[in-house]
Amino acid sequence: MPHKTKVREVMIPLKKYPHIPQWFTLRQAVAIVRESAFECAGAFEPRTVLVFDEKHHLVGILTLRDLLKGLEPGFYRERQMILSDPSIKIDEGALLGPGMKTQAEKPVSEVMSPVKVSVKADDSLVKAIFLMVNDKVGMMPVLEEDKVVGMVRLTDLFLQVSQAILEQIDGELP
Repeated sequence: MPHKTKVREVMIPLKKYPHIPQWFTLRQAVAIVRESAFECAGAFEPRTVLVFDEKHHLVGILTLRDLLKGLEPGFYRERQMILSDPSIKIDEGALLGPGMKTQAEKPVSEVMSPVKVSVKADDSLVKAIFLMVNDKVGMMPVLEEDKVVGMVRLTDLFLQVSQAILEQIDGELP
């Protein structure tokens, strides 16, 4: 039952979740994400990387969106210009060429997102669901004694809820 289950029972332990120091480059982060995705063989594909400082304090989360945005050349950030003028052609060579390799040398600390919310390992799944829904996040760090011990994902929480609902419905059928 989700109301009795603790977050620690469904979280992904930190040792299995990709994490990097804040001084890593975007190129290094891309390599870590790619390697993690291959290792997981579809069972768990990380969509974020945790970013730590030299004292192993969590300082941010690097999402796939953060990575791609950090890699794009500056002139592509002119959203209004691109959306308002249909004649503008996106030059794939500029996006995927040498400019991207230059951008890939930026430290992840320049593009990472702040941590919006976290949950404690012994908190209930109900609390985790509430926090994730209200703060509009798909995953969040799990803490124990103010240290990150894992990550919990909305998909894992949904699986717990759906299992409880379907078991209740199946149990009520004659």
